Amino acid sequence: MASRRTFFGCVLIALLATASGSWAQSPSEVYTWNGTGNVQQWFKSFGTNTISLSNTNAGELTITETGSAGTNFAASDDFNRVRETPAGPSGGLDLTGLSYLQLDIGHNGSAAIPVQVFVQATPGSNFVALGPDIIVAPGVNTYQVPLTGLTPAQATYVRTIGINTRDHVAQGNLTWTMQSVRSGGQTLTQRDLATHEPGSPESGLNGALVNFDGASVLGNSGQNQTGLSVVNGTLQWTDVAGGAGGAISYGNGQALNGNTFNNRTTDASNYTQMIVRMSATDALAGGGSINLQPFFQTNNFASFQALLTQALPIDGQMHDLVFDLPSSLTNMNVIDQTGLNLGSHANELRINVDNVRFVVPEPASGMLLAAGSLLCMCRGRGRRAK
Repeated sequence: MASRRTFFGCVLIALLATASGSWAQSPSEVYTWNGTGNVQQWFKSFGTNTISLSNTNAGELTITETGSAGTNFAASDDFNRVRETPAGPSGGLDLTGLSYLQLDIGHNGSAAIPVQVFVQATPGSNFVALGPDIIVAPGVNTYQVPLTGLTPAQATYVRTIGINTRDHVAQGNLTWTMQSVRSGGQTLTQRDLATHEPGSPESGLNGALVNFDGASVLGNSGQNQTGLSVVNGTLQWTDVAGGAGGAISYGNGQALNGNTFNNRTTDASNYTQMIVRMSATDALAGGGSINLQPFFQTNNFASFQALLTQALPIDGQMHDLVFDLPSSLTNMNVIDQTGLNLGSHANELRINVDNVRFVVPEPASGMLLAAGSLLCMCRGRGRRAK
């Protein structure tokens, strides 16, 4: 009997571990060419041959060579297109914590042809080949390329995904078929959006900006980084006495460089909790607490979604505030801004943010941390009630 209990205990542990892992950083379909009549903004990127692209067959991108017979071409998605669905966001595809791309691709030739799979990443569109060439056989098959060659900054901001076919003059002009581009191989169960540590992006600012209620941030001059500083590995600002409370937000944790286009989007679609580690200090030692309301602007700023508030003690000490991320949140794979919206307060406060983290709790701790916030769904970009 003891051996049977041990067996069932091991099975239970394995199942729990599998369930936890399945909630990690988000593998997903990036392109499927669902339906017909839409090539999803794919185009000829470079190369000698001339090509035409079509979506005549449901679920397929067809690339037809029409120029100098059997010479090379490269095709990729648009630099301002993040993914197939939703189609609205612009910026970079977030592949942080994933280990490979898979492509369903083939051609109507008589022999295999080498194909380079590449991305152009970061706002500077740096060209990176993903591993060695794949050898694409006739007919449609599945091929996998690693993402391990990408730096963290590149993986966070992929501007375009493409294929570069090698010359195949002996076979003449061919017709190529792509049925899917998808990401996979999650490696993370937690992700630090912002740490503000020395050596982190933008000298520790991590792309933070004053999103709205800038009059509450001492020294702020608009929707920018004025009034914000980095002190001892924390983001710091002074929230003025009697103000509405400032609203600070982040893109993907990389440098702002003057515009949120340079650090959006973020994919947090498979994470279940957000932990904000921060402190509030009253210049007059007044004590009490201040409300904190996290929010998300998603899908090219089309949606503003806020969590219900939690109270942050005003005692000068760091506190971990844990917020659930309900499944009812929408478009969390294309987050433009992740924000922290402070409530009103009577006295001047010094605010320090140490860390903003997305996590997947272990099964046991998930129940202990279930006292997070309920969802409050709102629309638009303006300030929300605090």
